[in-house]
Amino acid sequence: MLVMLGVLFGEPKERPPISADQLSNNTTLNESTSEDQDLLPEHISSDAQRDNLTVHFIDVGQGDSILVEYANETMLVDAGEREKGVNVSAFLREQGISSLDYVVATHPHADHIGGLLTILTEYPVGEFVDSGYPHTTQTYEDMLTIIENKSIPFHVAKRGEALDFAPGIQVQVLNPQKQRSEEINENSIVLRIIDNNVSFLLMGDAGLGTEESIMNEGYYVDSDILKVGHHASTSGSGESFIAEVNPEISIIEVGGDNDYGYPHSEVLERLQNVSTVYRTDHHGTITVTTDGLTYTVTTERSPSDQNSIKNESSSLFPVIKAGK
Repeated sequence: MLVMLGVLFGEPKERPPISADQLSNNTTLNESTSEDQDLLPEHISSDAQRDNLTVHFIDVGQGDSILVEYANETMLVDAGEREKGVNVSAFLREQGISSLDYVVATHPHADHIGGLLTILTEYPVGEFVDSGYPHTTQTYEDMLTIIENKSIPFHVAKRGEALDFAPGIQVQVLNPQKQRSEEINENSIVLRIIDNNVSFLLMGDAGLGTEESIMNEGYYVDSDILKVGHHASTSGSGESFIAEVNPEISIIEVGGDNDYGYPHSEVLERLQNVSTVYRTDHHGTITVTTDGLTYTVTTERSPSDQNSIKNESSSLFPVIKAGK
């Protein structure tokens, strides 16, 4: 069963002022540096056939996997546990994908990189992007061995840079920062993806310390679609950060009846107070498609018990509502 939610956007969001330091560094990624983000609808190309940006939040149980598609460009962010690699690979083939331009490992925990062993083996990869935090697990070592044996270009992500993903699509790297944390999750790669008026914030497993650091350094995080950090545990999604992001849609990648109690109730309530919440354990794979002005959310299934799930969409028809 497909579930759809369309959202119509109004004026672009207000941006913070740009500093002199940012003007002198063309890799700094506060949204105010983007000319594309300042375009109003009448300035956008009239080509009605332009391809949409599509972001799939793949259901891999207790783990993360996100596929980003635009025109002929593809980026896979994480792939769940090792045994989920075959599921992610099958999903890629369903989308007609035979190679990947980018593969991003947000951080080296097994529920994010385990499935990448299958993906890296089966698919040609243009570039591998890593958090740069070394890990001593066999899964991480096996991943690096495949990358080396296949001579896949390897890049360590840095806060303030951009990934050259596709023309017209900005992919900003908001984490990891230069000074690495001793906590693996706090070194998670955080990406902000922008298609004109529509923006996504992908938090990996980044927690409260990373959120505070990103805000303290003045990065613009207000985003329409939030991939919630660390499966909506209390280690992240702080009250001030969620207020800054101000999402309309919050997506939690989480396994049903997981051993950790995710999502934690207080974080779930915080997200539900400001946004419509989707969860892979309830909705299956969640797909967001945008033309840069509006977006549509499509889910693999509808939650079975609507009365027990507060503020989660289950509409069988597109619902249009005003943007911010």
